[in-house]
Amino acid sequence: MIDTLLTSLPAVLSWPSIVAMVVSTGAGVVVGAIPGLSATMGVALLIPFTFGMHPLTALCAMAGMYNGAIYGGAVAAILLNIPGTPAAVCTTLDGNPMAKRGEGVLALQTSAISSAFGGAISALALMFVAPYLAALALRFGPAEYFWVAVLGLSTIASFISGSTIKGLISGFIGLLVSTIGMDAITGVQRFDFGTSYLLDNIPILVALIGLFSIPEVFSILQINGKNQKKSDIDLKNSKGWDWIKDTSASWVIWIRSSIIGVVVGMLPGAGANIAAFVAYDDTRRRSKTPELFGKGCIDGVKASEASNNAVTASSLAPMLSFGVPGNAVAAVMIGGLMIHGMQPGPSLFVKSPQVVYGLMWAMFLTNFILLAFGCFGSRLFAQCLRVPPTLMGAAILVLSVVGTFSLNNSMGDVYAMLACGLVGVVMLRLRIPVAPGVLGLILGRMAETELRRALMLADSPIDLFTRPLSAVMVALTILSLSLPVYKKYKKRSKKQEEVCENSNS
Repeated sequence: MIDTLLTSLPAVLSWPSIVAMVVSTGAGVVVGAIPGLSATMGVALLIPFTFGMHPLTALCAMAGMYNGAIYGGAVAAILLNIPGTPAAVCTTLDGNPMAKRGEGVLALQTSAISSAFGGAISALALMFVAPYLAALALRFGPAEYFWVAVLGLSTIASFISGSTIKGLISGFIGLLVSTIGMDAITGVQRFDFGTSYLLDNIPILVALIGLFSIPEVFSILQINGKNQKKSDIDLKNSKGWDWIKDTSASWVIWIRSSIIGVVVGMLPGAGANIAAFVAYDDTRRRSKTPELFGKGCIDGVKASEASNNAVTASSLAPMLSFGVPGNAVAAVMIGGLMIHGMQPGPSLFVKSPQVVYGLMWAMFLTNFILLAFGCFGSRLFAQCLRVPPTLMGAAILVLSVVGTFSLNNSMGDVYAMLACGLVGVVMLRLRIPVAPGVLGLILGRMAETELRRALMLADSPIDLFTRPLSAVMVALTILSLSLPVYKKYKKRSKKQEEVCENSNS
């Protein structure tokens, strides 16, 4: 394997492949930064341009588009408070508050280095650990996927910074919306209000754009544009490479979040958004100042971006090893491979080893190209915040509508986005957090479907808890739910001890 890795590197470092990686990575950043344009769409649009290319050059271009688009979602998340891709939802929680207090350049640089680190770790895992992790992922059945979803839902408690009741209301709203559409098991239509558009549920990206962009527009426009200050970006004090001074304290977060992203990426259907939520929650729990998360904590940006980019290469492992796509992008790349006469699966490593390992190198090298785009382009990106607020509000609305329509060329998506936006405005006015609702929306349908499949296949409901991997997931879920309670109890006990000491003194 090492010999094949080394012999495939010169082909990746040829000029056609280098140009393909640089151009596609830059295009991917732009695609990811535009709300509504996902990495899946970017790779799908790229494939027709690769027909005349060498197979390895074509795969290098797809790798650049994939990595660039996942990172690009952070640009809109930080500057506009709109997740350019679903994977950037957690980045909005701390990235945008940082931008609003004049640290937009630092947030963008941090997201770039975190993304590059996570992506590089993921590519190394694809090179050396992929066969073993893919075998583990194939052992996951409906019961294990149900507990993965429950484990994700258990992190809702960590996103509740104010009223617990309001946080739970938000989570239940997300779960309720996830039940809209045709039942995946029985085919029964639910809450479709007589329209065929809702038969497949509200697309997650449409809901995310509405929930984040429309409330942001209302927040901007509710204040008179003449009296509203422009966002403060102190470019003189935000010199390049600011993240270097904090790098030593970041290694643990980057490594832990990257490992989470790699493991989640190996699970077919899990996705970068789930990895980001799990890593963000894990970092918040371990932080000495968890109360700062959601208010502009740089560690939140590091965890979110390292984990969601760590999904990219690892999600290709099941596709390359077994022909099973790990996510939607991997499914599109299967089509790209087949167009060039290659069939994903074990035989691919025998018939075209240099192409396979060349793709792995491309997934690794494009992270450094992404790093250059992110760090050197951060000042240019941050200039968006110098636009007058009223124009910024109009631009956000236009981008949201155009991006949503471009998903499926459907006005139904636009109407659904606006409806979700109105819900987001109401939640904003009532101070109901959006993050728990988003988590419920993403994981609710997966939890429901996999639970019912597991019960149909199991001899007894007890089987949900007794399978080895399920038991591990149950233990992690209990630990996830109990830690916040334990921390609150410990904090309350500490306060009582301080009160007693003060009263005695």
